Amino acid sequence: MASGLKPQNGTLYHWDIYALFYAPQEVYFGHETQVNLNLIETVNLPDGTERVYLSPTKRRGVERRALLYASAQKNGQSLFLTDLLDCGIPNTCGREVCPICRVYGALVTEKRGDIERTTFIGRLTHGGGVAVPPLEPLEKQRAMHPSDLRREAGEEPQPFKRQYGAPGLLFPVYNHVLSATEAEFRAAAYAFLESLHRLGAGNPKGLDLFEDEDFGPYLVLDRYRAPLGRRVILPPTLKEPQQALEEFRRRAGDTPNESGEGPLFERRKGKAALEELRRLARAFVEEDLPALAQG
Repeated sequence: MASGLKPQNGTLYHWDIYALFYAPQEVYFGHETQVNLNLIETVNLPDGTERVYLSPTKRRGVERRALLYASAQKNGQSLFLTDLLDCGIPNTCGREVCPICRVYGALVTEKRGDIERTTFIGRLTHGGGVAVPPLEPLEKQRAMHPSDLRREAGEEPQPFKRQYGAPGLLFPVYNHVLSATEAEFRAAAYAFLESLHRLGAGNPKGLDLFEDEDFGPYLVLDRYRAPLGRRVILPPTLKEPQQALEEFRRRAGDTPNESGEGPLFERRKGKAALEELRRLARAFVEEDLPALAQG
């Protein structure tokens, strides 16, 4: 199937982000609701353990919304990107100039304005999310408060319980972008960093990159045309955080040469990877969003 996208100036690369998130506070990832109990999403592994799970599809949705609500200036007014492009979820705009649809994909099933029926195959995929320590979800009592109208009718707060993931849980996560120019990858870099503040359902929200003095932030960024470096993927059967950190560092160091640089494969690790993602995110805000507003 043809991509539906016209070529852009710039070399096409594959881009991989490998990261180890940690929860600075308890977090809730919604799964389903039983009677008076909101369950957190978990997965069962072959070793018999049940782990808290940060679903890749949930991360993808948070990243996409982070882009939709990016701020742009047009004619002296502040606009969300979703309003500027008339793009949203599930009604994607399907325009070639849309940095979200170009990378995350788009589906327009019927003619809308000047947009014909269009399909853009998404080039960004998400993976990982199985918590390292096999800690059971915490249950806490909460109260659902009725609105003023319902209180006037005599309705009282209803107690219920919600499960949370414990503070300090580690989540290995991965993002992969297929054949994108640096200009196209800027949106993915911005979304990855911006989503850190907003991962989770309800409150509290937010995860962060795990960091130590030896490695810095546990983050790896690959840009390549040939897959010459070891994928920094952690086995979901790992149960000990120290083993997970050692495995992350070992795999991150498995590159074609010591510097991690070359014409076909380039790897940045730790602080260098974070600075590169920040540079790309800054370019998205300072260059790409103003260009979209002017267009």
